[in-house]
Amino acid sequence: MKKSFFYFLLLIAITIWFTSCYKDKLDFSKLSTNINWNPNVAVPAVHSSLTIRDILRDYDTTNLFVEDQTGFLYLMYHKQVFSLPASDYITLPDQSFSDNFTGTEFISQGFPATSPATVTKTYTHVMLLQLASDSFDSIIFKNGTFSLDVSSTFLHTGLLTVTFPTVLKNGLPYSKTVNISTSTGTFTYNQSFYDLADYHADLTNPGFNQLPVELSLTFVNSGNTVSPSNQVNVNMSVNTLQYKAIFGNIGQRNIPIQEDTVNVELFNNTMQGNLYFVNPKIRLFINNSFGVPFSASFSDFKIYSSVSNTYVTYSFPSSYNPTIIGAPFNYSDAPVVTPIILDTLNFPNIRTIVSEYPRYVHVTTNATSNPIGTSQYNFIKDTSKLSVDLEVELPLWGRASWWILQDTLDFNFSDYYKDSTVDLHNVDWVKFHLNILNGMPTEAGVQVYLTDSLYNIIDTIFTPENMNIVASGILGSNGKVIAPTRKTSDVIYYGSRLANLQNVKKALVRGYVHTTNVGATIVRFYSDYALDVKMGVQVQAKINTGTDF
Repeated sequence: MKKSFFYFLLLIAITIWFTSCYKDKLDFSKLSTNINWNPNVAVPAVHSSLTIRDILRDYDTTNLFVEDQTGFLYLMYHKQVFSLPASDYITLPDQSFSDNFTGTEFISQGFPATSPATVTKTYTHVMLLQLASDSFDSIIFKNGTFSLDVSSTFLHTGLLTVTFPTVLKNGLPYSKTVNISTSTGTFTYNQSFYDLADYHADLTNPGFNQLPVELSLTFVNSGNTVSPSNQVNVNMSVNTLQYKAIFGNIGQRNIPIQEDTVNVELFNNTMQGNLYFVNPKIRLFINNSFGVPFSASFSDFKIYSSVSNTYVTYSFPSSYNPTIIGAPFNYSDAPVVTPIILDTLNFPNIRTIVSEYPRYVHVTTNATSNPIGTSQYNFIKDTSKLSVDLEVELPLWGRASWWILQDTLDFNFSDYYKDSTVDLHNVDWVKFHLNILNGMPTEAGVQVYLTDSLYNIIDTIFTPENMNIVASGILGSNGKVIAPTRKTSDVIYYGSRLANLQNVKKALVRGYVHTTNVGATIVRFYSDYALDVKMGVQVQAKINTGTDF
């Protein structure tokens, strides 16, 4: 719905005008030019009966309005205003490590007299992580690139095997083999592999963040000697690492939540008037699917007022400063939702905020993972995220006064008689008779300004004394309408005014709406409230023996 509850009230007034402007209800081209005996013609023009539910069905395209089992109406606005995916929260740095084998190590094995000869090395690579406080016990890889660079100055052929014994998939370790296929002493090898997906790395041997590596090099005697200076250099790297899951202690880190200003589209259309809601609510729902608890504190809370066109600062309720954001305990658990509810009990300023029509909400948020006092085991999935949803609930229970809406319509008056030979100077007057049965708790007035193509005002439809064409329904003690009221109005256009309408190209429709008693009474809105509008048109023509009509 493009306009909110406040505009919805004005639909009552606008409906009256729109339903009275059907061209085929009063088409001058269909009036006879030889009316001799009955120069006065009266016809029914419009009969429209609408409930609020009917109006919402036509206008509430985004389902902002909801009703409870009694038909009582709420205006609900919902929007996700922040989302932190796992990839923005924690990343795995690139890993680089290397080792080498020397001729001395093979000579000590009796090589080349003893052939083949094998030298095995086992060492532990300490994972490079973002923070020193991070302590991971395992990682499930989503993807990554393992690169292996090998060079040999040995004058023998051989086989190099690189194995990560604690990185397993289907029970088998991640391993690569390099065939040193030449004995020229100039062997080189460089290859990248993209097959880390779904490997599970155990990082607890011998301690957290530890990645054991085994290198095994076997040479076969090719008939050449071995020099102590001969060597095989092995350079390894793991790049562009992405994870499906991380387990352990993520550490205490600040969350990258930038200062943000949220546009509340509900209030985008600047409105005039005074508004009072009895029980408005603003809710923030913090959804956390990280297996990590957080704390959040809020400051610099301010809203941009559509009334004063300035930012107004408020104090965020101390009961939510800070707020501990819960986390799922187990890998398969659903996200944990932490609500922050601002209502009239804990935040009396909320009525003032709503009455300012806050187009923008600005808040500075400071958040920290694993805050002091929490000791939960951590995990992060690649699908984990921390998000904040904003919900504004406005029960249609309150009062409003001097709500004003203006709209511009194309209204070329000559279209009504352009195909006829009627001279508007031959019409004495045209009377619009309105009969309105209002079952809504609103009082409405309408003015229509008729202008030329440059919006210069030529005339108005209503005089000041008959602008208030809708009276409020009769209220019971709880602010609900218990009986409709009836109002009849006549608007008469005389011939001279009709002649002036030949230059009309535009219509500016302005509605003025109050709730009952000029906005002084608290009212409630229900979906079965109805407005019944009947309009008749009476035309008085001049009798002229030549061209009376």
